[in-house]
Amino acid sequence: PAGVFSAGTAQRLVNMEGYMPGREVVILGSGDIGLIMARRMTLEGAKVHVVAELQPYSGGLKRNIVQCLDDFGIPLKLSHTVTEIHGKDRVTGVTISAVDDKLKPIPGTEEYYSCDTLLLSVGLIPENELTLGAGAPLSRVTNGPVVNESLETGVPGIFACGNVLHVHDLVDYVSEEAAQAGRAAAKYVQGGNKETAEPLSGGIKLEAKGGVRYTVPSIIHPENVPDTLTVRFRVGGIYKNSFISVYFGDQRVQHRKKTVMAPGEMEQVLLKKADLQNIDFDTVTVTVEAE
Repeated sequence: PAGVFSAGTAQRLVNMEGYMPGREVVILGSGDIGLIMARRMTLEGAKVHVVAELQPYSGGLKRNIVQCLDDFGIPLKLSHTVTEIHGKDRVTGVTISAVDDKLKPIPGTEEYYSCDTLLLSVGLIPENELTLGAGAPLSRVTNGPVVNESLETGVPGIFACGNVLHVHDLVDYVSEEAAQAGRAAAKYVQGGNKETAEPLSGGIKLEAKGGVRYTVPSIIHPENVPDTLTVRFRVGGIYKNSFISVYFGDQRVQHRKKTVMAPGEMEQVLLKKADLQNIDFDTVTVTVEAE
């Protein structure tokens, strides 16, 4: 039925077209765009009844939960999902159910919400059509291209950054990656980095383990690294009072405590070029450890 939109489509309709997609709203998923649209729809006069999230944690930034939901009295139901959409020509309501630890709906927990609009905020993937068209290999985790230390894809001379590479939460990181990719592209045009004619071959492999879902980059050629290389990643769950650890081969070289880590917030570690060149190893592992 009419009335089912992605949160991004609703955002465009409201912000750019001046069109309200509905007045009585339920949101499935707690990604940042969904949280922001809960506030946006409320400010435009709609009633947002609830945000349901399948996972036992939110996929958005903590500050967005506070500023977009808590400040407007919008409930967030974790470990819940939409199990039925009611209506024929137009949505008239949805049924929400709690889920168990295997993410399966629990019979008897159904709640009905009358609404005319369902917004879906159930995850983002990079804008990867150009990447696919260029023939660059994609990461199975991010759905963006696999890149090396210069943010160069598997196609020599093609570089990726920002939300083409992996989905970001902060525009600051997008800008930093853009500058890094721009410098590397300029160096490539001027004749540098020719020793890595195969951008994803050789070098040191970056491995994500122990709760770390992926890393960007995936391959490091130490000779092309600036003085300091930023490695960004996301974790796959909620971790409290845990450590981000980095191993060069079997040797642990970083061990930093984090009070809270969550999938909605990107993490990073810094690697020094001097360290990468002075030790004999072929893998760098980024992992989460309890102690």
